[in-house]
Amino acid sequence: MLSRRNVIAVGATLTALPASAQSSTPAVADAAVALAVEEAINAHACPGVSVAIGQAGTLRVSQGFGMANLETQSAISEKSIFRLASLTKQFTAAAIIKLASLGRLDVRAHAATYLPGFKALKPFTLLELMNHTAGLHSDEGGEAGSSVAMPAKTQIELANHVARQPKPFDFDPGTAWLYSNANYIVLGAIIESVTNMPFDRAMSELVFAPLGLASLAIDKPSEIVTGRVSGYSPVEGRTVPFENAAYLDVSQAGGAGAMRGTAIDLCRWHDALLGHRLFDRAHTDLMLTPGRLRNGRPSGTNRFSPGDAGYGDVEYACGLLVSGPSEPNANILHYGAINGFAALLQTYTKSRTTFAVLCNGDTGPALPFRSIRKAVVARYLS
Repeated sequence: MLSRRNVIAVGATLTALPASAQSSTPAVADAAVALAVEEAINAHACPGVSVAIGQAGTLRVSQGFGMANLETQSAISEKSIFRLASLTKQFTAAAIIKLASLGRLDVRAHAATYLPGFKALKPFTLLELMNHTAGLHSDEGGEAGSSVAMPAKTQIELANHVARQPKPFDFDPGTAWLYSNANYIVLGAIIESVTNMPFDRAMSELVFAPLGLASLAIDKPSEIVTGRVSGYSPVEGRTVPFENAAYLDVSQAGGAGAMRGTAIDLCRWHDALLGHRLFDRAHTDLMLTPGRLRNGRPSGTNRFSPGDAGYGDVEYACGLLVSGPSEPNANILHYGAINGFAALLQTYTKSRTTFAVLCNGDTGPALPFRSIRKAVVARYLS
């Protein structure tokens, strides 16, 4: 069992936000956050956690806890780089919307307009892909995108595997909602097709570089990355209660889950998005507007999987979940889970309060997402 003094915590003054959102207020430690993370680490949910909290352009909290690598005994810091899993989806959607804002594509056009490999299939739009109403089947294991005929060298090649699946659709496009990584694999391919660039370069030029989000990138296992955190899977009955997570070529997750980055840059990202620094208000509204079915009803009124009833009145927009009327504090959020990593990014939109939680352990109920959310609401929204 780790005692409080044994949990490594790092609170530091942060490098400045982009010039349009700078604040001279330094980040500080947060006792409630520290307690929540201590409980998770003591429960062997994960070896380490990075937390950042921002409010209206100011980074309020930046804390690192525990171990980035159990073999080298290196600690989590504010610069620690985690895999972000499905947090990638909102960035993929943002790149598509950025291209739309530049007049380079139409989100209401059929995907086959940009990917000829889909011409033989039932038509579906880019917006339906972003909203998870396109109906594409995801033949996969876990969070890593389509697993058919791996590996592929480009997003277009990955998307063509999706198009050639024996079962291309779970339902007719536009008639229901179902979370499917295949949708975002195809969006990644559309980005490649329209820009004529590799996906990683296109994402950098369209989103990461313009906003100064230096830690964010499309990950490649072969790259040497300073501050890269190792991923772990909890195991019971051992002196060391973790093992190295199963290997995954994260590049195969593509537009659905291939990113890496820091908690701080995730907070900066939502501040930039809500501040209309990537595109104008109309395109921001497009990204944050929940999807609708072709019959005009909200997509959440017809969830394809009975297991999705737990979403309640939460709706899906473009790479982001949007709270429903039952939530008193309107917010946008997304979770991520991939071998050895789990993540949450959430923003309460009225106060522009954002928090990012990155863990280097498999997703599970003992992770500190709920307790950190509770601490954020108590301190910043009360």
